[in-house]
Parts: sequence; structure tokens; C-alpha cells
Amino acid sequence: MFQRFLDAIEALPEEFRHQLTFFLASSVGGVYGGNPTPPYSEASTPAPISAYGDAKLRMERLIGRSAERGGIRVLVGRITNLYGPGQNLAKGQGLISVICKTYLTQEPASIFVSMDTIRDYIFEDDCAAIVVEGVREVAQRAAGTTVTKIIGSENAVSIGELIGEIRRVRRRSPMIVIGSASGEGQAPDLRVRSTVMPHLRRHVDTTLAAGIHSTFTAMSMERFVGSHSGS
Repeated sequence: MFQRFLDAIEALPEEFRHQLTFFLASSVGGVYGGNPTPPYSEASTPAPISAYGDAKLRMERLIGRSAERGGIRVLVGRITNLYGPGQNLAKGQGLISVICKTYLTQEPASIFVSMDTIRDYIFEDDCAAIVVEGVREVAQRAAGTTVTKIIGSENAVSIGELIGEIRRVRRRSPMIVIGSASGEGQAPDLRVRSTVMPHLRRHVDTTLAAGIHSTFTAMSMERFVGSHSGS
């Protein structure tokens, strides 16, 4: 499906193609999950360990080839763990949101990986600001350019440290059940150090504590509005 989309873009008249700049959302965990030498930079060797990672890497390569053939410009953003208000909790993704939810539902969150697992969490607004400025910069480059950038806070924490920070922000412990799954398919350490467009990191100005508070506050308001709708 993605290739058919790119084929349609390449079929556009040249004067239109050369005005186009695309952003492709990729994944640090998907692309580098099997590489045993963090922290990862854009120069690190991709090593997917899942079908998801394989798909992301293939999409990167496909759009890169389309950029060369069609003269479009592309920013590929390999994003770390994105979090913030508005996450779809029905998907069971987003550890920060899942843990914050326990305070509202009094139902425990299950964690199936080691507490030493290290992840980089970036707040959604910070990530968006990097994407917007990055696309503007790539749009000024030569037709056919593809730039790949890692987008993260570059302040990684273990899951144990994350739980401790949530406990500190909420002033009481979350409800958590530690599972016994092997964690297969999960990289133990996803620290990053971006060397491409490093100046864009100035947009990372949301502390983990502030992001957790913002996420929980939004979830609380959504729950309050939902419980009073129609009354």
C-alpha cells in the first residue's frame, strides 16, 4: 500500500513533486532493537527484531528511493517513546499513560519486562516542534534529499526510575503487577544520541515530571467530562 502511494506521488508532474516535503514517522525501537551497542545515533547499524521494525525500515528505504527518483524531499524521524495527552488507551500502549490510568480506575497495570529496561521518553509537543522545524529545514534543501534523524529527549530512564518519578509526581504509588513474561522482542536499552540536526534538541524543554503531570491532568479531565456528558 505504501509503495502504491509513492508510485502515485512519483507520477505527479515534476513541478509539483519538487515542491513536496514529506515526514515519515519511524521508530528507534523498531529500527535498532537488535543492535547491542546503545546509545544509538543515525550512524548506528539498523537491526530490527520484529515484523514492525522490518516494516518501518522498509518504508524508510522505499521513500528514500522515491525521493531520488521523484525529486521530493524527505525527513525520516526515528522516534523514541512518545507520550502525552490523548493517547489511545484502548491499544494498551504507552507505559506512562497506562500507569497514570491506574490512579483513575484503581485497576493495576501489568508490566512484563525488567525494571532495568531503559527507554527514552519524549513529550508529544516537543516531538511535534522538532518535526515541524525539521521539515521546514529539509524543504530548503536540494530536490531528492532524504534526511534521517533520531527524535528523542536523550534523557533515558529505566522503567524502575519512571515508576519512581510517577510516584513522586502523584505522591503515592501506582498499582502495578509485575508479570513473568520473558520480554522477548524487547530491547533492554534504547538510549539515543542524535548527531543529525542536533540544534533541534532545543525544543526538548518538557521535563519528565511536567510531562507526567500534563498527561495525568488531561486523562482526569477527559474522564470527568465523559462521566458528566449528557447530564
